[in-house]
Amino acid sequence: MDHTNEYDFKNFVQDMTVMVERSQNDNECVVEAERLVGKLIQSQSWLPSEKRRPSKEGYSRYLLYCDPEDRFEVIALVWKPGQKTTLHDHDDTWGAEGVVAGMVKVTNYIGLEELSGGNIVKLQHTDTIIVNEQNTGKLLPPADCHILEGVGNKPTITIHVYGKQLRKFRVFTPLDEEGLYLAKEKRVEYSPA
Repeated sequence: MDHTNEYDFKNFVQDMTVMVERSQNDNECVVEAERLVGKLIQSQSWLPSEKRRPSKEGYSRYLLYCDPEDRFEVIALVWKPGQKTTLHDHDDTWGAEGVVAGMVKVTNYIGLEELSGGNIVKLQHTDTIIVNEQNTGKLLPPADCHILEGVGNKPTITIHVYGKQLRKFRVFTPLDEEGLYLAKEKRVEYSPA
């Protein structure tokens, strides 16, 4: 089989760089980023084996690329079945995601209102979907809050592109009143390769 025409990670980074230089707004960026992620995940050969390893402690988070001008970053997340994120947002940036291997359950929320200076947030559950291998999704604030969970009987690997390097995000803990959540800022950590 001839792999010379295979779309690889280098092609993806080049195309993402051109896209962020030309795009006029976040909506344009997220649509094109999702298309490019979809193109990238048609193959798995570009992802190094050391960036495919799950962790016993929780899902793994590997930095793959960070644009030198901070216009986008690319990360890989790896889960064992049943491992999941907390309910979280994406620090007011767009994102596109694709499943390289396995399946991921995505429980989506939309932010409705910020209370108490942003310490309490009103969120509404919108849907829960299963995203299969070689499928994609996108997020754009205020519809950028979700829980991701590896499902099935093998590890799940997803690729995420965000409109800047995520250095922090908020995690949400439900309060007694339905729809209200305590928001707490968390620093982003990456897994060692």
